Amino acid sequence: MITAAAMYVAPRLVHLSAVDAAIIVFYFALVLTIGFYLQRRANTGEDFFMAGREMTAWIAGLSFLSANLGSLELMGWAASAYQYGILATHWYWIGAIPAMLFLSIVMMPFYYISKTHSVPGYLRLRFGESSRALSAISFAFMTVLMSGINMYSMALVMKVVLGWNINFSIWVSSLTVAAYVALGGLRSAIFNEVLQFILIWAGALLVPILGLIEAGGWSNLKLQIARNASAEYTHLWSTLGAFDNNPMGIHWTGIVFGLGFVISFGYWTTDFWWCSGCLPRKISARRSWRQSSGQRSRCSCRSS
Repeated sequence: MITAAAMYVAPRLVHLSAVDAAIIVFYFALVLTIGFYLQRRANTGEDFFMAGREMTAWIAGLSFLSANLGSLELMGWAASAYQYGILATHWYWIGAIPAMLFLSIVMMPFYYISKTHSVPGYLRLRFGESSRALSAISFAFMTVLMSGINMYSMALVMKVVLGWNINFSIWVSSLTVAAYVALGGLRSAIFNEVLQFILIWAGALLVPILGLIEAGGWSNLKLQIARNASAEYTHLWSTLGAFDNNPMGIHWTGIVFGLGFVISFGYWTTDFWWCSGCLPRKISARRSWRQSSGQRSRCSCRSS
């Protein structure tokens, strides 16, 4: 009995009270209820895969952002900030916003008029069935690998913070997501992602606020970083004049042209994993201009 219980409970940073447990149970019940409620509106293939193309710009934009904001991003960017300092923000400020604006203004109307459900579907229109089959198989294989990494990251956070067993966290979360998506399709996924966006931002916003209070303000935080690491960690541009002047070991030309043009445009507008996963959310909006607005709303969230 004790051994079996130990499999699901490990050393933890936070001990849940009865109220905390009730909130977690309520959240899981809520997302499943959303799936059951929206099941009646998923009557056709377009309803299930495209949410009937009825989403407003801000709903599509928030869902779009939430789909790219999870445990992997929270863990990864915390680690990047620890390793490179404030330079890590260039990945979004320079490496995302210009490319996403290009995507919203140029690429999204092009995707929309093709009336396809996914990137493999567009490739079938452009190159034929064999191209669609190859891309679909490749995407399915990559999705399994990427989903495994994301679920493991989430489960690792649950283990460190709450002491939950990794396998238990993976099974509970994956079955819950599978249930509400199977019930309501993309519409259910979008509404749940908007809910998750609010929760993630509300929780993540507390981290810098409480951190600054604990450190005694931004000026004192910079002094502590300079004492424990280096003053270069708090400079965004001034250290990019030479490779040896910053913890990332990069020149400003690499940030502007390499990251801001080559990598970002390849990732945000044509990358197979990203576009195939987020394209349905973008074209779920009612009109192409709404999709562009949704994409620009996502840029504003990224810039903040």
